[in-house]
Amino acid sequence: MTKHWKRSRITKALTDSARAGSFKEAEARLDAVRIAVVLGFDQGATAAGQAAALTAVATARKCFGRVTLVSQADAPLIAALPLGGTVYAAARRLGGNVSRTWPARTTHAIIIGEGPINAPWMIRCWWGRWLAGTRAREETLGDSRLALAGVFAAALAMRQIFACVLAAKSLRPRDATVSLWSPWETATSEKAGPERFDVPDHLWFLGLGHLGQGFIWNLCLLGAKGGRAVVQDDQAIGEENEATSLLVLPRKIGTKKARIAARWLTAAGWTTDILERRHHGDIRLLPDDPPYLLSGLDRVEPRLVMARHGFDYMIDAGLGHGPHDFEGIQLRVIAKGVSADDLWNTPDDAVDAKLAERKSSAAYRDLEARIGQCGIVSFAEASTSVPFVGAAAGALVIAQAIRLASMNPTARFLQMQMSAPEMVSVGEFTEEPLNNMGSISTAL
Repeated sequence: MTKHWKRSRITKALTDSARAGSFKEAEARLDAVRIAVVLGFDQGATAAGQAAALTAVATARKCFGRVTLVSQADAPLIAALPLGGTVYAAARRLGGNVSRTWPARTTHAIIIGEGPINAPWMIRCWWGRWLAGTRAREETLGDSRLALAGVFAAALAMRQIFACVLAAKSLRPRDATVSLWSPWETATSEKAGPERFDVPDHLWFLGLGHLGQGFIWNLCLLGAKGGRAVVQDDQAIGEENEATSLLVLPRKIGTKKARIAARWLTAAGWTTDILERRHHGDIRLLPDDPPYLLSGLDRVEPRLVMARHGFDYMIDAGLGHGPHDFEGIQLRVIAKGVSADDLWNTPDDAVDAKLAERKSSAAYRDLEARIGQCGIVSFAEASTSVPFVGAAAGALVIAQAIRLASMNPTARFLQMQMSAPEMVSVGEFTEEPLNNMGSISTAL
C-alpha cells in the first residue's frame, strides 16, 4: 500500500485525533522514541518480572520500532514460550536489542525492580500478586509470582510513554494501581487476591487479532499447562496487523492467525484444535467442547450471535473506537441462558459522518496527494489500535476467566480507561458458578 501502512493502526491515534498533521509526522514522532527496559537483578528470575520485561519489549518494538532490554544477567524463562529458553533470547526474538549498559540517546525508560537509572524520563512497574500498576518513584515490589500482574503493569507503563507522544511533550509519570482479581474494588494491600486458584482447562478463542492474541499472550505467560484450546479465525496476518499483534514475530506476514495462536499454545503445553473459518453460530457445540468462549471480535452483530450460542460463559473484550477512545477497554461476561441484549449499543448513523470527517482532515488530504482518493479509504476505515491495550485487556480477561473457574462471580459489564485504570465502571454481577467445568489447580 504505502510505507505508512505497516504502523497505520498506531499512527491513526495521532492523525485521527488531529495530534499530527500527516502520517509522515506521526511516524517521525514514533521513531523519535528510544525506550530502555531495565530488568533489575531482583526481578529477572520472577514470573511477573519476566512477563513485564517481555511485554514492554514486544509493545515498544511494535509501537516505536526499536527497544533495548538493559539487564546485567540472563535467566531461564519461567513460562514455556516459542521464543527460546532465556530472557535474552526471548527479547531478541521479539525484535529488541539486549545490553548490559544504557544505549545512547535513550528518551524513556521502564524500570522493573532494582537497576541503574540514566534516562530523562522513566516510569516504574509495580505489583503485589494480583495488584498491578506503575510508580513515579521507587517503591518496594510485592509478590512477584503472578505473570498477569507483570503484563498489566508493563502495559500501563507503555501507555504513559505513548501519552507523551500524543501530547508531543513530557508528561509527569503517575502512580496507578489496579486489582486484576477484582478491578471494581479499591486496590489496597488487603485486596492482593488469592495464592491458590483454578485456571479453566478448556477454552475456545474466537477472533485472533489484536485482542485475541492479547488473551493468549497472557495465558501462555501465566504458565498453566495441560489444558485444551480451540483457536478460530479465518484471516492471515497482513502488513498492518503485525504492529498490533503480540504473538506475531518479525517477518511472519501472511501466516494464518489461528496457526500462530496454536504455535504459542502448543509451546505452553496446551492441546490445540484449529478452525480456519468464520463462526456464524452454525457450529453445533458438542459435550466435550470448551465451556468458555473468549471473544475478541470487531463487530457487535457476531458478538450477539455468539452470546446466544450456548457456551456456559462467554467473556467478550471490546475496545473504544475512533481517535478519542482507542484505549478504553470493555469486558462483558454472559452466562448461558442470560440475555445479553442490554450489554451492547446498536451502531448508529454517526459512524459514517465521523468517517467522512476523518477523510477530510489534514493528514488524509496529505495522504491523498501521495496515493490518490481510492488509496485513503482503507486507512480511514481501519480501526485505531495499539498493542499495549491488547496486552492489558488480555490480562483482565484471563483474570476474570480464572475467577469463574475458581467458583467466584464476576461483573457482567466492566469498563476501564487506561488513562485512569483505577476508575472502573461495572454493572451487575453474574451468579456464583455452581459447578466446576474443568480447571487446572494453580498455586503461586
